[in-house]
Amino acid sequence: MPANKEELSARLTAAHPGDSVLGLFFTTVFQLVEQHAGLATLTKLRKGELAKEYSELRMYPVQDFLHLIYDVADVLESRFGSPAAVFRACGESSISRYNSGPGRFLFNVLVRGDPHKLCSMAQIGYSTAVSYGRREYKPTSPKSGVLHAQGDMIPPAYHEGIVAGALKMLNVQGRARARPQGIDLVDYDITWN
Repeated sequence: MPANKEELSARLTAAHPGDSVLGLFFTTVFQLVEQHAGLATLTKLRKGELAKEYSELRMYPVQDFLHLIYDVADVLESRFGSPAAVFRACGESSISRYNSGPGRFLFNVLVRGDPHKLCSMAQIGYSTAVSYGRREYKPTSPKSGVLHAQGDMIPPAYHEGIVAGALKMLNVQGRARARPQGIDLVDYDITWN
């Protein structure tokens, strides 16, 4: 089933002028497409605004990123099983690349392997990568917590992938399950072992 274009439209409406994301997230999604569908598919996908070169450390409109990941969900759904699974894969690959670049200090120095520290620094991490939204973390047990995200119009499954990937970087198996409260308001139940 193709990605929900009505949902895309609602997410685009929730975005404000000037909302932007790092180019790094575009380039990692391009790499994911090339890896799973080949260069010819990536070339077809990169039309219009997406045809330009992206600098990983420059900011680009979130609206373009939303169009990209919904198009990618249509392209890769047969390989991943659902649009949500594609969004998760995009999020996980993006956080892996983020850790090797601008996020290295956050992961290696500030967090020091502690999932609660990682989650409590979500607002700092996100503010280096996007220009919108607020995130607040509350521990609920020694191995769980809730991340409250407000003003973030990216599909929740994408952020589930980011959290799972971030926990893997700490050598921790874990997951995030989204509980959407609105199109740009989501609580993520995060657990690990």
